[in-house]
Order: sequence, then C-alpha cells, then structure tokens
Amino acid sequence: MMAQYLEAKAAHPDCLLFFRMGDFYEMFFDDAVKAAAALDIALTKRGQHQGEDIPMAGVPAHSHEAYLARLIRQGFRVALCDQTESPEDARKRSGKTLVRREVVRIVTPGTVTEDGLLEPRAANHLVALADVAGTLAIAAVDISSGDLVTEPTAPDRLAAALARFDPSEILLPERVLQNPQLFELLGEWKMRLTPQPSARFDSENGRRRLQDLFHVGTLDSFGSFERAEVAAAGALVDYIQLTQKALPRLSPPRRLPRGAVMEIDVATRRNLELTRTLSGDRRGSLLAAIDRTVTGPGARLLAGHLAAPLTDPAAVAERLDAVQALVEDGKLRDDLRALLRACPDAERALTRLGLGRGGPRDLAAIRDALRQGGRLRERLGAPRLLQLPPLLSRAASELGEHDAVVDRLSRALAEELPLLIRDGGFIAAGYVPELDEVRTLRDESRRLIAALQQRYADETKIGTLRIRHNNVIGYHIEVSANQSDKLLQPPHAGTFIHRQTMASAMRFT
Repeated sequence: MMAQYLEAKAAHPDCLLFFRMGDFYEMFFDDAVKAAAALDIALTKRGQHQGEDIPMAGVPAHSHEAYLARLIRQGFRVALCDQTESPEDARKRSGKTLVRREVVRIVTPGTVTEDGLLEPRAANHLVALADVAGTLAIAAVDISSGDLVTEPTAPDRLAAALARFDPSEILLPERVLQNPQLFELLGEWKMRLTPQPSARFDSENGRRRLQDLFHVGTLDSFGSFERAEVAAAGALVDYIQLTQKALPRLSPPRRLPRGAVMEIDVATRRNLELTRTLSGDRRGSLLAAIDRTVTGPGARLLAGHLAAPLTDPAAVAERLDAVQALVEDGKLRDDLRALLRACPDAERALTRLGLGRGGPRDLAAIRDALRQGGRLRERLGAPRLLQLPPLLSRAASELGEHDAVVDRLSRALAEELPLLIRDGGFIAAGYVPELDEVRTLRDESRRLIAALQQRYADETKIGTLRIRHNNVIGYHIEVSANQSDKLLQPPHAGTFIHRQTMASAMRFT
C-alpha cells in the first residue's frame, strides 16, 4: 500500500496527496505535516520508512470537501487518489486484496466545481497568459459555468485585464518567469501563478486541441483569433483535461475585442470599490449595494457587468431600455423575480454532470431550471412579446422549448434525492420495470423467501423443508436426511439439484 502511495506522490510532487483508505483520505510524510498545520487536525504516525516514523494525518471521506475548501483557500493544490476497484475485484485480478488506486483529479483554485468549494454569487476564473512572437493574449474560463473568452492585450494593459477577471489561478509559460519586465507586470497576482511547460502554449497544438474539442475543421466560424489567443485558450483546455481527467461543457471561444469594455487600471478599480472594498470584502462595495438578484448565475452576471462596463452607446442603451421596461411594469418584474427565485444554478450543475461528478440533485437542478425557463418564456411571450425591448425579447426567444427533457427527468427522478449517486434510490418507482423487480426482491426478500419455502414444502409434502443461506453455496434448500429421497427421485429430481450432504441433512438448489 505504501508503495502505491509513493508512486502516486512521485507523479504529483507539487500537490498534497489525499490517499483513500477505507472511509478516510490519509496523508503521509511532509504532506501530513503540512495538512495537519493547515487544517488543525491531529498528526499521528504509521509504521516506518528507512528507519524513520512516517507522519500521518487524515480526514473523513464523507466530509472531505470542507477540508479541501480550507486547503484551496490557503493556496494548496490537492490530488485525490481514490480506490478504483473493490476488494472483490482486486482478489479476482491478482488473488490479493490490495485494491488499485489512481489519482482521479487534481483540485486547484481555478478548477473547483463543487458548490461547497465555490462562492454561489461569484465567478471563479482560470486565466492563461500566452506570449507568442512578442504578442500577448489571455484566455479566461469559469469552468463551473463553461464560458470561455479570449482577449489580445499588451504589457501596459495586462494588469487591467487581469483585474477585470480577478482570476483564482493564472497559467503561464515557464519562460515568462525568466522575463523580469513581464513578470513584474503580474503584480499582486504573483501568488496565484501556476507555471506550465512552455510546450503547452504552442499555438498550433492549441488550435488542434480547440478544433478537436468543438468538432470543427477551423476556428474561423468562432471569429478571428491571434496566435497568442489560440495558444492561451489551448493551454487552458489542456490544463483542465490534465487536472480533471475530463472536460466540462465549454462554450466556443469568444473574442473580447479591444475597446468593447472600459479598461480600468488596478488602482482605479480598487478605489472605486466596484466589486470589493479596499479591504477585499464584498460587503460595502458597489456590487453589494445594488445587488438584488435572486439567483447565483444572476449575481455572477451582474458582477461581470460591473467589472467590465460597456463602451458601446448602442449596447448601453439596449440595457437601459430593458431596465426601464421592468421599472415601469412592476407586475411583470415581480412575476419574473418569483419565477427566477425558484430557478436553481443549472450552469454549475451542468458542468459537474459533464465532468462525471454530478449527482441526482444536479439532474433535478437541470429539470427545475428548464421548467422555470418555460414559464419565463410564457410570461414574456405573446401577445406582449412585440412590446418588449429587444434585450428581453431575445432572452424570451432564446429560452427555447424543453418540455420533453423536463417530462423525462420528472418521470425518472424520485421525489427525495440523495446527494451522491452511490447512495442510490434516486430513480422513481415505475420508470424502469426491471429496477422495480430488483427493489421488490430487496425490500420484500424475507416475505418472498418465506412464501417460496412454503410453496416448496407444499409441493414436496416436506413440512420441515427450509430455505437457508451460507457463504459457500449461497441460498439453498435444506431437508432432513430421512426426507431427502423425496427430492432425489421423480417428480422432484428434475427441479432440485443436490449440492451438499450433511450428517443429518441434505442441501439442494
């Protein structure tokens, strides 16, 4: 087992390794010392290595997300090494009970997707910075929602661009660290840097990676991108694949052209306290003062609008027309807010499902969001649709119709849903007949076994016939030795198969 740990740790030297052992994630050696100090948990020891005691610390697997959140906030990267087979499968494979363990995911500040690790009302951006032939560009993605944007930039605009996204983690080529002028521009974000091999920022590899991801032969249909933008976006996709062992649903890359939004330098942004106060708190900022949104995605969208004010007068006027319409029509505004209030965070649920980490409640979130979307469309719909300002009219038409999906999920999901798939019980009764039969066997097994025992006893005229179970032959029929001939001879010999003879009984299946 320790050899497994050392092999996994050697492959991820820059991470704390959460090593699954039964109901706990254990850490050893220096990882245990660091985690014990960061989490204020007990530091113990387990065995020896090269004559020295092995430090050990652990956290319960069922509540590990809370500990992950604390470690991520302190700047740690965590590799989750899980058991990928059962002891029974291990025994079949090798004759031993040492189960196979593999690193299934690396948790970093910019790649978290769980609700317990994220702020519901704040975006969590992962940014990549690329430098190709003297041209700078950044790509940003919030993998919890899938929105991918690129932006060409320059040394004198880099700090303002980063401040607008306020990234949790910044990827950059290792060679940038050797460029003092460029490195100094990163200013307050130096603690959020994750250097990567420069080869991962190759623009041609990035182009192929993006084309494969979006199943296109060229990126031209998405817009015109500079090589540095493609390199940055490709590096993001590569990093997400590397750390998550899968790719979430990502939107096609969208270029943010220069001048589309106001460029606000770091000092001005800080002093304006748009989304954070000077002390870094949300409370007391302009965002906190005006935020009356009722959903997490709405709060994140509002924060994005404040962080990047539009510069196009026509686009600004379009937003103001929508605001004016809702201010003047209080009934419509109240109805929309009531419908939105019942709408869960489908963006993040969809990302978790896309990564294979979603649960039954994420499916329910998709169902409920689509249902509310239909109701919003109806409320905004004809005959007053033509009277709505363009922004609201487009929103209504883009909601689409998803009645078939809502109906299927409604029929498939149980009313009370567990958090995790492994907890079971999330498929509604009647949706899968075969599953209903298995559940009946599980829930009514004793009654069914008793009924079957009585049936066999009546058919064979053996009142002492019993159905029993052991670990050798499983469920079986047991009769006394002096009654066994009835099962060994016609008409029952073709039904009951002799399996075991005891001193005073005989067993059949």
